[in-house]
Amino acid sequence: MRKILSQLGPGLLFASMSIGTSHLVLSTKAGAQYGWIMIFPILLANVLKYPFFEFGIRYTHTFKKSLLEGYADMGKKYLWGYTLITIVSALTLLAALYIVTAGLLKQLFPWLYFTDTVVALCLFIGISTVLILGRYKILEGIVKILLALLTVALIITTTTVLFKGPIESVPHFTSQPIFSEIGLLFMIGLMGWMPTAVEASSWVSLWRLEKDKKIKKIKIHL
Repeated sequence: MRKILSQLGPGLLFASMSIGTSHLVLSTKAGAQYGWIMIFPILLANVLKYPFFEFGIRYTHTFKKSLLEGYADMGKKYLWGYTLITIVSALTLLAALYIVTAGLLKQLFPWLYFTDTVVALCLFIGISTVLILGRYKILEGIVKILLALLTVALIITTTTVLFKGPIESVPHFTSQPIFSEIGLLFMIGLMGWMPTAVEASSWVSLWRLEKDKKIKKIKIHL
């Protein structure tokens, strides 16, 4: 069991990375506005993206190098193409995540009288400092703690819902039409970020390499 748990680092990081606006905002909004029908595009997105994430980890296991090194071996144009995608994704994704997190923190701690921008900036500085100084080892440790807390919170929430029962339905509620301009745009955004962006396959690849280095150092010391 201990050996299995020691291998969970990259997988846990991937799971924690997927928990964001896609799960906390978009999926809940999908259920509230469109109902259970939105479970089908969510499942479809997961099925279609799975091979990309699977390939990232299999490539690293086979060739002992990251996907980024694989792109570089194919030619610089592929690496530059991935770099462009990453820059666009980072500027949009990080901005959204930090603003959403800042809003959640202000809801949890009303005494935070700073603007969302200031709170988001503080989060960015703090997280960047942890990653630069602690690197993969600290990141893995923090994620394991956070996911343990989230698991406990999920069990408590689910139990509470089961005992208290469903909430009362909203009178005269009608779900929004899916095949409209707004509905289709929302579904594209939902599928795009569920469970996460496709380029995350290279991140999992890098995490796997770092995890292998960590395990190798432990074996050497033993």
